Amino acid sequence: MRTLSMLQVAVAVPVLLAACTTMPPAPQPTGPCSVDEPTRMRFVGTKFESSLRDEMQARTNSRILRVLRPDEAATMDLREDRLNVVLDDGGRIDGLRCG
Repeated sequence: MRTLSMLQVAVAVPVLLAACTTMPPAPQPTGPCSVDEPTRMRFVGTKFESSLRDEMQARTNSRILRVLRPDEAATMDLREDRLNVVLDDGGRIDGLRCG
């Protein structure tokens, strides 16, 4: 059986401990929401899928994302950190607006 020298242990321990640490999560958007023309062009007309949520929130700096379907009731409160995704009857994105 092989034994480790003190130098090998002194080098190995910090390396092993560093491998156990986790990276902090990416910072979450905090608002206020802002929708620019390239973002509109990227999303409007595409089929809405939940996998788009993170990208939409990151591109618009929105902390909250709300999906509004046709004839669906929605509160009228103004939230500057919220992105409203307006869908058409077919589930395609018809518009993006903040509030």
